[in-house]
Amino acid sequence: MTEKDIDTVLSIEKRVFKHPWSREYFHLIVSDMHNYMLTLRTGADIIGYGGYHLLRNRTSFLSTRHQYDSMIHLINIAIVPQKQHSGFGTFLMNTLINKARANTAEYCYLEVRPSNDRAFSFYRKRGFSIIGVIENYYPQECENALVMGMELGPS
Repeated sequence: MTEKDIDTVLSIEKRVFKHPWSREYFHLIVSDMHNYMLTLRTGADIIGYGGYHLLRNRTSFLSTRHQYDSMIHLINIAIVPQKQHSGFGTFLMNTLINKARANTAEYCYLEVRPSNDRAFSFYRKRGFSIIGVIENYYPQECENALVMGMELGPS
């Protein structure tokens, strides 16, 4: 993802999420060297995006049994509504996980709304399990977040 992709990504964000991130937030994400953000295209059209933040240096703040030298925080995955349920989300997730493994990441975690059955099911099918709860993570709805994680292991 580059700065020039932000307008299109923001348009997707607004169609997919109730509380979309701001243009300024996307600028920050793209400019942070610890983030890996990508866009998914069919031809010249951006149909999705996703990314993660890379954490290093013996991270153990999650309720996992191990300390990890490197892990990723999956920060977003989105596919335009008309292309959902066509395998693009799976492709994007696999691409992000494979890139993280190539960067020697050992663990991946994310947050998901308990009310978002589709996203929860998507992550569960890909090997994520619930490792914790963050209370009132989504304050607009007073909704908690389920924290899900999975060990990445070698590819």
